[in-house]
Amino acid sequence: MVEEFRMQKMKGLLIAMLLLAGILAGCSETPVENKGSTTKGASTSAVNMDATDPDWPRTFKDALGKEIVIEKKPEKMAGIWYFYPEILVALGEPPAASTEKEYLSFLSYLKGKLDKTEDLGDKTAPNVEKILSIAPDYILATEYHEKMYDSLEKVAPVITLKSKDIYENWQYGLRTVAEIIGKENEAEKIIDNMMKEITTGREALKSMQGESVALILSWDGKTFNVLGEGNPVYTLAFDKEKGLGLTPDDTYKGTNNEFTTFEGISTIQADHIFLIGEITKEEQLMNELKQSNVWNNLSAVKKGNVHLMDTSAITGGPLAIEYALQNITNTLRKL
Repeated sequence: MVEEFRMQKMKGLLIAMLLLAGILAGCSETPVENKGSTTKGASTSAVNMDATDPDWPRTFKDALGKEIVIEKKPEKMAGIWYFYPEILVALGEPPAASTEKEYLSFLSYLKGKLDKTEDLGDKTAPNVEKILSIAPDYILATEYHEKMYDSLEKVAPVITLKSKDIYENWQYGLRTVAEIIGKENEAEKIIDNMMKEITTGREALKSMQGESVALILSWDGKTFNVLGEGNPVYTLAFDKEKGLGLTPDDTYKGTNNEFTTFEGISTIQADHIFLIGEITKEEQLMNELKQSNVWNNLSAVKKGNVHLMDTSAITGGPLAIEYALQNITNTLRKL
């Protein structure tokens, strides 16, 4: 009887030891990598790992004061204002969908970058049905989409940013979108590298400080606008700390210096003119400009100091600033 009791006790102890060894072995095993065809248990494990990610969830307060809880890193973003795709591409996360795709695809730094991006049409009236078919995680909007908020919210959470804030400050735009998609480190690297390039350019162009510069925008060769304060290219060219520290034409310092008649540009006294816009791509418009007495009497024209930049320079995003920076510095260094 005693011997039988001892055998049962030994048997129970052995079973317990085997169970404990199995548990310890299971804990020490490396989890199987999730390749997409996993068991239910593996999927649950992956979810638990995501839940302990210190970066997610996060709460973002948008320009409307609305607090959006972003549960995990967004994978599919829809940008319905023209500067969002540029910022997302700069951060290495091209949007799943965007307005103004046709126009944006022609910008020098976005060529080939939006091939997989769905076109949502006009930025002021994006195709809601198309957005619905894409099923984005979030929609990046601006105050210009206020009348569409209810329709958009039925498709996906809408994050609204003020267009002026982003257009006038490329660093703010980059950092803000990076915060939404979890790319803060990448944003800071871009900003650091850009500011180093700007500082280098400012030092290289110190010899140009005595010569004035005007930035003139024209789309059709009929209306001309001398860019002023508040424009991102103006800040890049003339700001003493954030830009190249060049000398602007003192006649034009306002935010809008538009001439509705061609003769108005006769007041431009700058030693250098950077002509920006679609006009630079239109041979007929450029030929008409070169035949104008008003144009030919400008100081910069007489000195042969007219430099061309296309519309890639004026979107206000980080890639546009980089494009304008390289264009201005490379052009003026050759003189």
